[in-house]
This record gives sequence, C-alpha cells and structure tokens, in this order.
Amino acid sequence: MKKRKGISFEEKRSRLLSIFTTDPSFYHIKEIEKLAHKKGIHPMIVKEVLDSLIADYLVDMEKVGASSYYLALPSKTYLGKQQNLKKYILNIE
Repeated sequence: MKKRKGISFEEKRSRLLSIFTTDPSFYHIKEIEKLAHKKGIHPMIVKEVLDSLIADYLVDMEKVGASSYYLALPSKTYLGKQQNLKKYILNIE
C-alpha cells in the first residue's frame, strides 16, 4: 500500500484563499474549517495557514464581541500582493 503524499504549505494557502475569493463574504473559524476540509486541508492546520494569510495582508480578521470573523475582498487580495511587492523591493535596495 502506497503512502499518500501531503500537500505543501503553499498549496494549502492557495486552497484556503480560494474559499474567500469564490464568495466575498465573512466567515467564522468553524465555517472555514468545514470548507477547508472539503478542499483537502486538515482542520487542525487551518488556523496556522489562516494566520499566514493574515500576516501577508491577504485576509482580514475582525473581532466582534467574543467572536472573530475572517474576510477577504478581491480588492484586499490585490492590495496585499502590492504590499508584498513593496516589501520585496525595499529588501533588495
């Protein structure tokens, strides 16, 4: 029996980001875990992948009361990529 090869962290990031880009809405962490499981991402790693997307300015997190909601608008994705490009250019110079 062959052992299955897992998906890379970058592939997990792109799959998780695709959840946000298909429907520009806000999600609770439990909803994201369910949708990510359908995309092949284990629910235990979702928080770590989500934190990396937040750090790269691709996803926003808003705290409402005791709950945290996550959203990524198409314009936010564009601005996040633009911000990463600026960081990259400044590190070269």
